[in-house]
Amino acid sequence: MSKNTNKRQEITKTIRFEVFKRDQFKCQYCGASAPDVLLQVDHINPVAKGGGNDVINLITACFACNSGKRDKLLSDKTVVLKQKQQLEQLQERREQLDMMLQWHEGLKILSDDIYKSLKAHWEDNTKGYALNENGMLKIKKWAKAYSFDEILKAMDSAAEQYLVYDENGITSESHEKAFGKIISIIKVNRDSKEDPDLKDFFYIRAIIRNRLQNYDPDLTMDWLRAARSWGASITELKKIASRTRDWNSFHDNIVEIIEKYKRQPESEEIDDLPF
Repeated sequence: MSKNTNKRQEITKTIRFEVFKRDQFKCQYCGASAPDVLLQVDHINPVAKGGGNDVINLITACFACNSGKRDKLLSDKTVVLKQKQQLEQLQERREQLDMMLQWHEGLKILSDDIYKSLKAHWEDNTKGYALNENGMLKIKKWAKAYSFDEILKAMDSAAEQYLVYDENGITSESHEKAFGKIISIIKVNRDSKEDPDLKDFFYIRAIIRNRLQNYDPDLTMDWLRAARSWGASITELKKIASRTRDWNSFHDNIVEIIEKYKRQPESEEIDDLPF
């Protein structure tokens, strides 16, 4: 008879913990659970009969059951059922992993399609210009922070407001400026949902900026909000901006219209503006 050369190898704490978790910290022979009993890790196929420390060959057992079983294989179906359950769980995990990988791959394809669509939309607005790698990196960054629709609308607004044409088409300077305004437009659009006048204020401020060499953008917004709060209409404020020749006159006209609305018991639009 040949001598058994199998040597028992120590089961590591990591493997013991994995076995306990899998078996829900219950003895798989009698059903007793921790902390009512002392749990141990038992070999389904004993080491003396060639069993190893593979997780599938290990099972949670209480001290009493483990001591009584010694190196005998279980005669009932517990072991077979446990191994079958382990294999089914492993197969389920593999299938779930495959599904997760397919899902991530689908998201990646969807993201690539979104990036390409945004790139194509901008290039369609700016015939003759193609976004470089840096431009694509910006689009990818925007797509993670803002919705597809928000970016599309902002691209259209930026192209309409900031692109400048000469005899050769869109100027390089205006193309760069328009592309750089896209995120600002998105933020304004979002803020406008809380403040409906905001877009008009920015439009009016742009008129002031184009007419005056020196102006205070923040103070302009403060004065517009103040006039609006007293009842001045957007139409009136646009008229003031379009007729402004210098910073002092803009201030004086805003103050004048505020004072007129202050004196009125009920706010009505003023037809005879003081300028």
